[in-house]
Amino acid sequence: MEQLVQEVLHQLRATWRRRWWILPIAWLVCIPGWAYIHSIPDTYEASSEVYVDTDSVLDPLLSGMAVRPDADQRMSMMTSTLLSRDNLQEIAQAADLDVLLGQDDVDALVGSLQGIDLRGRDQNIYTISFTHRDPEVAYRVVRETGNLFMERGLGDPRGDLVSSREFIENQLGRYAEQLRDKEEELEEFRREHSDVLLAGGDFYSRLESERERLDDAKMELEQARGHYDNLVAQIEGDGDQPGLGQSPEYENPELDQRISNLESELDELRRTYTDAHPDVEHTRRVLEDLREQRDQEAADFSEELLASPVDRLSLGNPNNPLRLELAEAESRVASLETRVEEQQERVEELETVSDDVPEIQSAYNRLNRDYEALQSSYDQLRDRLEQAVLAGEIESGTDSVDFRVLEPPQQPTSPAAPNRPLLASAVLVLGLGAGTGFAFLLAQIRGTVASPGKLGEVTSRPVVGQITRVRTPAHRRRRRLEMAVFFSATSALLVAYGVVVTVVFH
Repeated sequence: MEQLVQEVLHQLRATWRRRWWILPIAWLVCIPGWAYIHSIPDTYEASSEVYVDTDSVLDPLLSGMAVRPDADQRMSMMTSTLLSRDNLQEIAQAADLDVLLGQDDVDALVGSLQGIDLRGRDQNIYTISFTHRDPEVAYRVVRETGNLFMERGLGDPRGDLVSSREFIENQLGRYAEQLRDKEEELEEFRREHSDVLLAGGDFYSRLESERERLDDAKMELEQARGHYDNLVAQIEGDGDQPGLGQSPEYENPELDQRISNLESELDELRRTYTDAHPDVEHTRRVLEDLREQRDQEAADFSEELLASPVDRLSLGNPNNPLRLELAEAESRVASLETRVEEQQERVEELETVSDDVPEIQSAYNRLNRDYEALQSSYDQLRDRLEQAVLAGEIESGTDSVDFRVLEPPQQPTSPAAPNRPLLASAVLVLGLGAGTGFAFLLAQIRGTVASPGKLGEVTSRPVVGQITRVRTPAHRRRRRLEMAVFFSATSALLVAYGVVVTVVFH
């Protein structure tokens, strides 16, 4: 640490010995520097402050009822686009810059306005400032920029709302057309796959249930045939007992019950839909098929009746009391045979389409999802349209943004730049620094030995002793004179700096 201090002191002493270079170089730097600062033209700055109130008492009242434009977002977008080329050209025309600056070139006028500064601070306070050599130009530019800022901010947003409303209406029409097409596609799909879709419930559960019904019907048919065979055996074994004279009529309770249920179902469907509805048409076709089946079975029963044991019993012994019971047993067997055949056909139909059921169900679910998505989008757009209509009525009757000028622009009377005293001080410091740096550089180039220790380091030999310098009275007088001259010259430089700052740059 001590060596470092010694080295610093040595460099200071070496620079001080060449102090006569400091002042000339300082003068050479300061005089041109001060002259250049004096030649810099004055610039004037005008500014204005505007407060923007974006809070409206209607916002909490209309929350969820109407969509209002975001005032903060609109102000942010406006401040970002306010200084566009078109707006700068409008500001230049409004401020009459072509007359004040004597220029007709639009590009030059717009380029001169690139220095407009629009900044937003906390609490929605915006500052507009502009700097120019002509104070009148600075004032007019700030004034017209503030007017344009408030004009664009107070602009009626109804144009955007009308455009949004028209867009939503167009979208609603497009979604309505898509919904109609999707409804037709669904109806056509239901018509093509009514055997799978109109039954309701899970298809495979229904198939298993139909198989169980087929097994039950077969079991009942076996029991009925057994009973019928027993009656035939009794009749063939005993032909002398008195019978009944009345022939049995055809009966199929299950088929009659199905016809009755379908008739009730058709009445219910007609209360809800028209005759052209797919469900009504399908139910009517099934009902007609069942009625034709019942008529055919009744005709077939009448033809077979004479060939049955009952007919033989009636011809052989019309008064046999087992004739009626045998006729009922035969009718039940025929009815159960028909039931088994129908149930078998139903199971076969279901088994035929069972492999295609997953694909059909997936396609149907996909169509339903698309339809529900379109319906949801349509409902949302319809709600948005109602909100847009309400928002347009609100915006036409109220202001969402309020502007207040906190500080109107004033024509500047004193220049804002350049700060000549500060620049003059910087030139003085630069001049003294340049002179001191040159003296330090000379001290490094022409180095001296300031101590016996330094001499020993340089020569790599031991120092035996040193001779003390004795200053004479004449030498001391000359040294004092030199110091007086140096400080006088330094004082002259400082006096010149003071005159420049107080007189020239005031």
